[in-house]
Parts: sequence; C-alpha cells; structure tokens
Amino acid sequence: MEILSKDNIKRYIIPHLQVGSFGKSLEPEFMVEIVSAILYRLKTGVQWRFLPVKSFFSSKSLTWQGVYYHFREWIKDGSWTQVWINLLLEHRRDLDLSCVQLDGSHTPCKRGGAAVGYQGRKASKTSNTL
Repeated sequence: MEILSKDNIKRYIIPHLQVGSFGKSLEPEFMVEIVSAILYRLKTGVQWRFLPVKSFFSSKSLTWQGVYYHFREWIKDGSWTQVWINLLLEHRRDLDLSCVQLDGSHTPCKRGGAAVGYQGRKASKTSNTL
C-alpha cells in the first residue's frame, strides 16, 4: 500500500515536517511510516478509524488516533503548507499553468449548458461608479 516511495517521502516531505513542538523527536523511519499512512488516507478517503495501520508500521505500533494526532499537529504548525510550497517551488519548471482551472468556470457542461438554462458569467453593462 505505497502511495509514494519511501525515498520520495524522505526527500520531499520529511525535511519540512516539524517534530520538536509536540514532544520528543521522531525517528525518520517512523515518520516515513506515519506520512505513508496519512497519504493513504488522503488518497483513498477511508475514514480515520478504518485506516489499516498494521500494514504501515513495521517496528512500532501506532493507532489511527496517533496517525491523526500527527496529521493535525502538522496542519496546525503549517508543515503541510510548507511541504506543498516547497514541492511547487522545486518542480515549477515542470508545471504547465497554461491550462489551469482554479474555479471550475471553464469546465465543460455535460448536460447541455445553455440548453438547460445555464447562462454562465456575463459582463455587467452597468457602471459601478457612485
């Protein structure tokens, strides 16, 4: 059940996760296992309590509550944001932003668009001056 390889997790994610603010530091291999479980949960959408933790942890046993605890702490301290920003910065030359749809306004309408009453966004002809 590997979403990302352990090498990629060690290279791109682990350096940006903080561990000192909530207790003793974690061993790098244990952090990789925690991150693997978190990524599995985010990819599959499985509920936290049904996370198959025994398949992720080889040395230490951790419950789904422990995985969730680390996930929440990393969200609170901004670690996941830093991971995202650094991934984008490191791979920005590989990104093609010419076809980005940030708000879905250019998504094709599968059921007919204007034929079913969708008007889309029209430019307002009234002026907004006071």
